[in-house]
Amino acid sequence: KIVAQGFDDVDADAYAEPISEVGFYLVQGENVVTDWQKWDLSELGPVKKVRFNFQYSEDMGGMFGFTIPAYFAYDDVAVRFEE
Repeated sequence: KIVAQGFDDVDADAYAEPISEVGFYLVQGENVVTDWQKWDLSELGPVKKVRFNFQYSEDMGGMFGFTIPAYFAYDDVAVRFEE
């Protein structure tokens, strides 16, 4: 699962607490995302910074960590600014 975290401070560091979060599952049981999917981040609300993080369940962690790739690609990002 990828978790997008929203921050109200563009200078938020790695220890800052997000003001909102929204998740997207890449793997659920036997279902694996293998092509481009739209992910609407508007649920984050008005934010100034977005950070992406991975979460995984115990069955996806092996002796050496993740048993699946911990990366993703994104494209066609649209940003909306308040007037």
